[in-house]
Amino acid sequence: MGRLRYRLEVVLERDGKVVMDNITAKLLEALEKKGSLLSAVKDLGIPYSRAWELINRLESGVEAKVVNPRRGYRGGMVLTDEGRDLLNRYRSITQRYVWNPNGSVCDTVYAGSDDCLVRDVIEDMRNEGYCIDAYWVGSMGGLNMVTLGLADIAGIHLVDPSSGEYNVPYISSFGAWDDVVLIRGYLRLLGIVHRPHLSISDITDILGLKMVNRNPGSGTRLVIELLLNGIAAQTGYSVDELRRNIRGYNDVVKTHVEVTEKIVRGIADYGIATAGQALTMGLTTRPLALEEFDIVVAKSSINKPTVREFIRRISKVSPRPGYVMLRSTGEVYTPYSR
Repeated sequence: MGRLRYRLEVVLERDGKVVMDNITAKLLEALEKKGSLLSAVKDLGIPYSRAWELINRLESGVEAKVVNPRRGYRGGMVLTDEGRDLLNRYRSITQRYVWNPNGSVCDTVYAGSDDCLVRDVIEDMRNEGYCIDAYWVGSMGGLNMVTLGLADIAGIHLVDPSSGEYNVPYISSFGAWDDVVLIRGYLRLLGIVHRPHLSISDITDILGLKMVNRNPGSGTRLVIELLLNGIAAQTGYSVDELRRNIRGYNDVVKTHVEVTEKIVRGIADYGIATAGQALTMGLTTRPLALEEFDIVVAKSSINKPTVREFIRRISKVSPRPGYVMLRSTGEVYTPYSR
């Protein structure tokens, strides 16, 4: 007995009814190659009447002729300009997917930090037929997945506590420069996010309030731990005491979206998130850091069409409140020494 596997198919619909599917596309491809409907159905192994059903269904659905008789050839048939254009568009969409016997769905995987601009780019690309899986596993998780070959792209914002430098020290510590490329991203504002009626003018004002925390391994969690170090220095508490006594410290979520949702719903008073995400939810941000958000790409994936398109779009993305585009945005970073 054969092994079970998943298979996806691109389908063109109108009003919920199938207009064009994979077998229809194969029929058009065979017609384009053979120039004869009889030869096409022999190649595909389908009845002649079934081929006409597919053609009639397609022409009715798109309200245009997709085939014409081939002059000078008995039984000959060719695609019209409309038919050829439709087939090319169908091919373009299906080529952005991978149909693997092992059940893989998308040929491109993003893993890493949650980010408004990244979400927008991925959503726009998906709407245009590109296939990208997204896993919001945090910066460290994303970097791990790329270096292990489990993802093509990672968004990261990892600050080195000793130097204050972002991202580069972590790639160096992974010994990953031979396997990955660092694409310079942009700056984004990270801060203490809270409902507008609360007043948080100093970092110590969060004591006594309930927080929602971020997952270990995320770039935001690193900032939270640095924040606790700052509060400890001001108050005389140890960092361990703060961790034990801050309400909600063990309430951990994985994305900025989840942080802001919990605050809006009143489950938490504050959390650390991007100002861009806070604005979309009507929340206030007390700034903490203007951090560097960069893109890490596996060298083995750099020439994938979907990866190249992602890089192109993230390099040209329109700025929004809470973000600062750089002259180097979209450029490849080259380390001077390894």
